[in-house]
Amino acid sequence: MNIAERLAKYEERGFSREIAAVNVLIEEALQVLFSSFPDTFVFFGGASLVLFYESPRHSGDLDLLIGAETPPGAGDLRQVLEQPLRATAETLGFVELTIEPARTTGEFLKLAVKTGAQVLFTIDLTRISAIIRSELVQFPITSDSMERIAVPVPSRDLQLLFKAEAFLKRPFLKARDAFDIKLLRDSGAKLDDNLQAHLTDGPAAERLEDPEFIATRIDQVDSRTCKPELQPYLPKHIYEELERTDFEPLREALRQLFSEWL
Repeated sequence: MNIAERLAKYEERGFSREIAAVNVLIEEALQVLFSSFPDTFVFFGGASLVLFYESPRHSGDLDLLIGAETPPGAGDLRQVLEQPLRATAETLGFVELTIEPARTTGEFLKLAVKTGAQVLFTIDLTRISAIIRSELVQFPITSDSMERIAVPVPSRDLQLLFKAEAFLKRPFLKARDAFDIKLLRDSGAKLDDNLQAHLTDGPAAERLEDPEFIATRIDQVDSRTCKPELQPYLPKHIYEELERTDFEPLREALRQLFSEWL
């Protein structure tokens, strides 16, 4: 599939031409990273939902869980990414592409892929979530390259676990977590006994012991929190339907997900 066809694929799903181009550039970054560093990362989060689970919500975060003892550093990533991404970026109309460190200490490593002063997307490496190997799915990455690369991505159910943890443990509510939880539940994702046990014993365990906190956070999913986080990143008709219902479908999906703890 050539670049024009890949752009058309995303535009047909409701993404603008610029966002479609960013998605294609993310595909290229995945191709390079998983070819250069096999058995090192798991691709998860909002962008993985866009590329592999038909999410309509644009995400500019290429989130990678580290599955190796000694992962590559920022310099290693930039070295393998810069030349191929610049070539693809020029074809897509992005000039002066640079890859700059945004954070390189602690549990996280973050790079910003920029055109001029504009950040197109970030590459975030983290160890903060558990990798459950039995819940990984291998997806082929779309690319112009003759090399066929499969990317390990969490199943819908494991994505739901990660989103449930994120919804609870963030210092402040992120409405995008609520949207993604509804998207996953609508597609059939669920937490079986094993994943519920991971949630109960995981990083969000303390929050689960506080039903009032959970109920309050769910109630905070309203127009004040949803508009800035969702309106710019969703197709107009999807956002307007959520707004028309005062975002109740998002809150109801959360109540169902956390019903055991409310």
